[in-house]
Parts: sequence; structure tokens; C-alpha cells
Amino acid sequence: MTRRTLAVGHFFNAPFTEACSKHLGRIREVFFAWPGVVSCRPAPDFTPAVRERLFSDLAWARSNGILLDTLFNSNCYGDEAISESLARRVASVFGEMDREGLFPDIVTTTSPFIATLVRREFPGVEIRFSVNIRVHGWIGFESILELFDSFYVSRERHRSAAYVAEAAAWARAHSKRIGMQVNSGCLRECPFQQFHDNLHGHGDGRRPQDVEAAKKYDFSFFRCKTHYSRGNEEDFLRATWIRPEDLPEFEKHVDIVKIATRRHPDPVKVLDAYATYSFDGDLASLMDPAHVFRGRFDNKAFDSSPRWKEVFSCPSAADCRRCGACAEVLADVFRKEQKR
Repeated sequence: MTRRTLAVGHFFNAPFTEACSKHLGRIREVFFAWPGVVSCRPAPDFTPAVRERLFSDLAWARSNGILLDTLFNSNCYGDEAISESLARRVASVFGEMDREGLFPDIVTTTSPFIATLVRREFPGVEIRFSVNIRVHGWIGFESILELFDSFYVSRERHRSAAYVAEAAAWARAHSKRIGMQVNSGCLRECPFQQFHDNLHGHGDGRRPQDVEAAKKYDFSFFRCKTHYSRGNEEDFLRATWIRPEDLPEFEKHVDIVKIATRRHPDPVKVLDAYATYSFDGDLASLMDPAHVFRGRFDNKAFDSSPRWKEVFSCPSAADCRRCGACAEVLADVFRKEQKR
């Protein structure tokens, strides 16, 4: 039996309501950044037309029983991180959302200060700690139990069904809800991830001055892309994503399955795949970022690869000893482009 677990990032580059209407039995939430709020992804230019589109889509979602999750999950708030000015800004956004009839059900944040503020001023709102806080176990959560209602498990460990089951049991014992993000295209334990999250708190890395400086110093914003372009496709297999077909094994434990679609070039494809537990195509194209390799990862071929399950749940993935399993799976599933 399918469950309503999906958390879908609001997107502007495809018809949002049309795409979601096909999967109302699967979608639990929509997450979004309110106009003027920085988050862990670059925001569009909130013109009057864009604002109207966002408000209309969110109103449609609410009318169809989809919960609204607003994001205050920037990794950096600068010298306002603990300040009256940040508190006023958060309260102002909540007030604007209320006036639009879109008061949030959930706020996802990386900030314990914002969590404290919301708990005090808006006690009816569910507080969720973002996947970007990167807490791997329960010691990190137990000291702040009063600050949150739900959380995302660590991406670095969530391919372990045993870990997810233990996290779910801990969550239930403490009256918390648990979620996981399933289509991250980041490298496992990416050394650039903190840099990227901070960058998005101050802009998006695509301002003219950013691009010019990167060009001058031969700097790659996305080291993962550079790494893969050098022929390190095996590391894609060692990453943290979950295939749509493998989702049921984890969905029985978690309440929320987050799919990153806000900045994806084809968010409808991602939504359709995870809503139906099936995808026939290049698996890499479902990820955020959507990497382009010198070939494609044939998603259907994973099921017949003898060592795929071993690679998927490998306990040594973060400290790989190159046992040969990934190389075997890569040979089974990777279709190199033919040179012309």
C-alpha cells in the first residue's frame, strides 16, 4: 500500500499543480522559500508574477491536503545569526504568510535560534531540523529535544536500513517524526558541501563578480562535477542517493521522503519516478545536482547487477578500500557514449 510521504520542493520551471495532481496519494508536503528569505538554494527573482504563481500553487496544495513547509535553512545568517533583527524578519514573514492565507504547517531550519523563536512565538508550527545540520546520531539531538518535532537523518548513513530503522525507533520513543532526502547528487562526505551551503546564504555563486573571480583563479564551484569529469564514475555509486525502486525498504520506517526539485532541470521526471517507485532512464538525471557523465547509468540494469545490493549498503563506503564491487556494478550499469 502506498503512503503519503513525499515532500516536494516547489518549482517554477514546470507546471507545479499539474505535476502534483497526478500523485496526490503520495505527496505529504511542499517545501519552499518565501519571497525574500534566503535558503540553501538560490532563489528566483520574485517578480509580481512569480509571487502570484507561488501563492497560487501553495493555495492549491493546501486545498488538496498538502502541508506547507517554509524554509529558513540557510547555513549562514552572518552577524544577524542571534539578533532581534532576524527575529523580527522571521515574525514578519510569518505575518505575511498568514495574511495570504498560507500560514505554514512546518518550518524547516538549520538555526537553533530560529527554532527557539518559532517554539516561543508560534507554538502550533512543527519545527523540523534540516538535513543540512548533519547530525549523525542521537547524542547530537538529545540535548535539544525541546527545540524540534521532526528531523532528517544523516545522508551519509541513511543507505543502511538498520540505521534508518533505529532512527525511526528513537524518533517514535521521543514523539518525533523522521525524514530522509533521497536524490542528493552530492559526493559522500563532500568537502565542499559546507562551502556551498554558506555560499547560498550570501548569494548563489552565479553573480557576475563570483563568476569572474572563479574564472580568474580557475576555481570550480562544483568540485563533484570536476571530480566526475576526470573519470571517477565509481564514486557516484558510493554516494547517498536512494533509487526509486529501493525506496519501499526505507519508506516503511520514515514519515517524510524529501525529493530535491526546486532547482532541478526536470522536476516532473523526479516526482514521477519517486511517486511510482520506478524509473527507466539515466539514474544520474534524477539527482540534484543532475550530473552529466560521459555516459549514462541505466537505472533498470541495477536490478540485475549481482553486487549492487552489496555496494548499496556497503558499511565501508565512506572509507572505501576499493574491493572491486563498485567496478563490477559500474561495468553492469554504465553505458558509455559511443565516440563518433
